[in-house]
Amino acid sequence: MFNQRNANSDRYLLVLGADILLRERAIVSALRSYPGQVLGMAPSPDGQNRFFDDVLRADYYNAEDALAAVRRYELETGLRPEAVVPIIEMTVHVSVAISQYYGLSSLSEEAVGLSRDKHTMKAAFEQAGVPTARHRTFSTLADLQEVSEELTFPLVLKPRDFAGNTGTIKVDSSEDLPAAYDHCRDELLAIAPLYDFSDGRFQAEEFVRSTHEISVEVLNYGDQRAVLAVTDKAKLPAPHFTEIGQLVPSRESDNDAVRDLGVKACEALGITRGIAHVEILVNGSELSVVEVAARPGGDGIMDLIDRVYGFSPYDLHYASYLNTMDELPKIPREPRGIGAIRFLKAPVGTITAVNEVEQFTDEELALYVTAKAGDRSHPASSYLTRDGVMEFFRPGAKAAADPVAFQKAVAELAAFRTKAVFTVAEEGDTR
Repeated sequence: MFNQRNANSDRYLLVLGADILLRERAIVSALRSYPGQVLGMAPSPDGQNRFFDDVLRADYYNAEDALAAVRRYELETGLRPEAVVPIIEMTVHVSVAISQYYGLSSLSEEAVGLSRDKHTMKAAFEQAGVPTARHRTFSTLADLQEVSEELTFPLVLKPRDFAGNTGTIKVDSSEDLPAAYDHCRDELLAIAPLYDFSDGRFQAEEFVRSTHEISVEVLNYGDQRAVLAVTDKAKLPAPHFTEIGQLVPSRESDNDAVRDLGVKACEALGITRGIAHVEILVNGSELSVVEVAARPGGDGIMDLIDRVYGFSPYDLHYASYLNTMDELPKIPREPRGIGAIRFLKAPVGTITAVNEVEQFTDEELALYVTAKAGDRSHPASSYLTRDGVMEFFRPGAKAAADPVAFQKAVAELAAFRTKAVFTVAEEGDTR
């Protein structure tokens, strides 16, 4: 046999959302671990998709469009999917729709509903005894002003259907509600056409005080669950709490209470397939679950786990959807080093030049600039305002002993690179 593609000639693995920045390692994992063709999906030709055996032409955010493309491909080739695996948030419901049509393993519709809607999610947490912020839903400013009387300020406003800090804003008093409402709604409406979101689906939560935020990556396989890793998040302060970096291992990697809560949160939502990303606020022994996404963590977290612990989480993600495990394997706990991702943010203004870095330190693995000369650099309110990303790794078990110190060193180096890379005509600068 010259090529493993012949080993499973009538089926293929369909991967949704692995063609974007910091998700590409999911393609590597699929090609390595699946004994057959690996297909992607895109609405139009895309250079990234040259890594797939074939690409179905459809919008992978749209379940109806995506399913129609899969059915057309079956009529043309006789091939059917063996599994449809979501990599990013907005492909989860699409993977379920296609999987249900073909009778494949997937998340349940109930689990998708609970994990995609922050209101039903928190209601499920409350019922299961998972600590989480008190909340109320609202549609209009009048609704918000009314429900705010049932909650205690400060509040955090956010859309119910999306992630990445889009529309998220802290509100300290009732006088600030109108401006905060406008921000929350405007950011949602800016992306609504792409994801087919509806206006008027928002949530107000009581602000939870914490010293830091982490995420727990949990592998789900039927009723079996295992923690793959814990990640420290670097975030900007209020009002938007924008994520600017990730680090593995976390200062809480050996905290059993954190690990157990991550598993319990997945159980509460009925997540039985693949990796789930659980975000938790930490304040000493007090923990509060922010939200859970029924897909692998983004921002390069899977790559960090691979680098630090020596295994690919994507391999396990696929195996869960393909039902190729009798039981969950033993997950490595001893780090081989410490890794971090840091996002670059140019000063607010017009970027006039993007400069090359001629020499890197040994700990800098990569720098990707996503902005270009002529772009407008906006305030850091969500993932949509990022201008680039850097990857870091320091080898050796001893290096992982002080995550806080490494995070500080990474922040300083990223700030230095940001200043060197971006030339910006800041607001009020007439040059």
